[in-house]
Order: sequence, then structure tokens, then C-alpha cells
Amino acid sequence: MMQDYHRWETDPATVVGFGARWPVSWEVFRARFLSSHTSRHYQLFEVVTTEGAVPVGTTSLNVDQAVNTAELTLVIAPEHRGRGYAAEATALTLDWAFSIASLSAVWLEVLAPHTAAVNAYLKAGFRTAGRLRSAALWQGRRVDKLFLDCVPDDLAEKR
Repeated sequence: MMQDYHRWETDPATVVGFGARWPVSWEVFRARFLSSHTSRHYQLFEVVTTEGAVPVGTTSLNVDQAVNTAELTLVIAPEHRGRGYAAEATALTLDWAFSIASLSAVWLEVLAPHTAAVNAYLKAGFRTAGRLRSAALWQGRRVDKLFLDCVPDDLAEKR
């Protein structure tokens, strides 16, 4: 599966969505994957379909145990985008973060023009927490970076 994860993360739309300038090589990705995924502070979830258990993406929580919070990241395979998997996977990851891991908050960074991602995160229960103006690149131009967060009460209000 690691090769699929690499393919998903090096897809041009993913690279742009993360605000990167170029994809990472297989060697760099593999080394980073193996070092970060063996940490007790990092939890990777594979997103699979309910029918057939087809892998369509990943979510991860990078936990800061000192403050009991985590940063969420999400990648959906290019061929599976636009089907609602991002919002559902995010909501399920938030549920795990609060119900199982007992985290006090989950946060993320997203580029403002990445409206599909922003909408999926908001639908899942995140709220806008802040904005850094002109803090990132999106297809060669400066754009704002948004900070979104979610606390357990946010999900309770959604129910």
C-alpha cells in the first residue's frame, strides 16, 4: 500500500493542495513514512469503501501529547475524489479522536482556494480558527492559509 500512498501524495492536485512546489521522490517518501509511522504520536487510518474494502485514501492524526491535541491530514486517491469520501473520512477520524483517543481538539491547515477540502472539513465538523494572509502558494500565486479546528462540543452541536 505504501506505493499507492506515494502515488496519491505525488498526484499534481495533491501537491498543489498541500501548497508544495514539487512531489517527493519514492526514497524520501518511504524514509519519511517509515520513520513517522512508527511513532506512538502518529496514527494513520486507511480509508476504504464499505463495499469491497477498496482503499480510497488516508487520514492521519499527529498527536501532541503535551496538550492532548492532534493535527489531521487527509489524502484521497485522485480517481476517488468528488464522491464525498473526504467529509466522511474526516468525520470518522474526528469521532475516533474524541471517542477513543480522548483528544481535546483536532486542527488542520488548508489553503483557502482549496474549496473542496474546506467544504469537506466544515461538513465534518471543523470550524474556522484563523487565517494567515498570503502564507502559501497555490499554482504559483500567494494565497491565504486557513486554520480549522474541532473540539468535542462542536460535534455534539452537529448531532
